Amino acid sequence: MFTAMVLFCSMYSPTDCLRAVDDKGPYFTKEECEVRIEEMIVDTRLIFPYLAPLGVHCAYDGGEET
Repeated sequence: MFTAMVLFCSMYSPTDCLRAVDDKGPYFTKEECEVRIEEMIVDTRLIFPYLAPLGVHCAYDGGEET
């Protein structure tokens, strides 16, 4: 199982960052997690247009992977 995570940082102050961890998952496949990451990026940019995604990660929790 995978959990989607995105690190967003301010374009005006690169040391001001926000770590977003998805609460809709976990997801059975990495592909599902990657789709969710894209949704998180779009949604966050709509609310906080000055934040840019700096890093993304699908964290594997050791559960069953399909």
